[in-house]
Amino acid sequence: MRHFMSAHRTLPLNLACLMLACLYLMLFSGPAGACRLYATIGSDLPNGMLYSNLISDPNSLYNLSPYNDDGWGIGYYPDFGDTPSFYRGTPQAKLDPNFTTAVNAINSSEPQIVMAHIRYATSGCMGVSDPHPFYRDKVGKRWLFEHNGSANKDNLINLMSSSTYLADNPPNGSDISACAYLPMENVVGSEIYFLYLLKNIEENGWNVVNGVVAAIKAMIANSTGSINFVMSDGKTLWAFRRGVDSLHTLYYLYDSAEGYAAVASQYPSSSRGNWIDMAEYQLVVFRPGAAPYSIPDVRTFCPGDISGDRQVDTTDLATLAGNFGRSGSGDLDFDGDVDGADMAALIAVYGEVCPEQ
Repeated sequence: MRHFMSAHRTLPLNLACLMLACLYLMLFSGPAGACRLYATIGSDLPNGMLYSNLISDPNSLYNLSPYNDDGWGIGYYPDFGDTPSFYRGTPQAKLDPNFTTAVNAINSSEPQIVMAHIRYATSGCMGVSDPHPFYRDKVGKRWLFEHNGSANKDNLINLMSSSTYLADNPPNGSDISACAYLPMENVVGSEIYFLYLLKNIEENGWNVVNGVVAAIKAMIANSTGSINFVMSDGKTLWAFRRGVDSLHTLYYLYDSAEGYAAVASQYPSSSRGNWIDMAEYQLVVFRPGAAPYSIPDVRTFCPGDISGDRQVDTTDLATLAGNFGRSGSGDLDFDGDVDGADMAALIAVYGEVCPEQ
């Protein structure tokens, strides 16, 4: 110890200052280099929870915004299945009084799904209000999507190059005039990611889980980067993590007593508490009034394999048929009941053998 102290005293002043500056940055710098996101779902969110999670908690979006200062956006569904409403801002949330005003207004309206985002811009459409959550109208629903990462836009465009999907569904930039209907090089990569997910969901008969699994597998094979997301159709939340590095974390919380669930790229409280760290390639489905359903690894998930024997056959068909019209095994779209949509999803993959685990 005495030897260390003696050596320390001989350090040149400029080197000592550099070391102190590095130590300061390590201890006190925020999570630069990654957008931060938050979402919650519940029939009756606890009073004051949104204000705490979004503003007053140590790791709230409000307090993290100096490190993610390319605007903010909040979308929320007043009731399940409603058309969502939005608040957005260009300044960082902590410097924009409209952020606090928006959170208070949303909190008092007692919404059932809320999605919030602060942006660290890495592609397209700079210097504007945060276009997350992006929205899209499909099959009578307005879908919302927010991304935490750096999806490779060129690779995503290449994945869609064999179809007319992008031409038929041009990016709308969440109706922000500076972001809508731009040349592809100026479009936010997150929106291309959203469209690619929707394309795969549509191709899988609007079975969201199967569509997400198909999209993610293709993206992994084509090196599309860090691709954490949260998405909703107004009735369900889906959260997926493929973070690649320590900046792109994702956590979720389920409170059965209060009847709500939440997802966050960084848990709002100073301690982790009951927040669960999502694993790489994990997909979690949140429905109101139900415990979350987790797919631990989408790379080995096999749609239609109800029995778990790694093939889709008569055993799976019999199980689904036996539970038809009620909840239980065979709920392949995880919407709470076994119905015609699940039967269609099983028939679409009937006879397939699952890939090796």
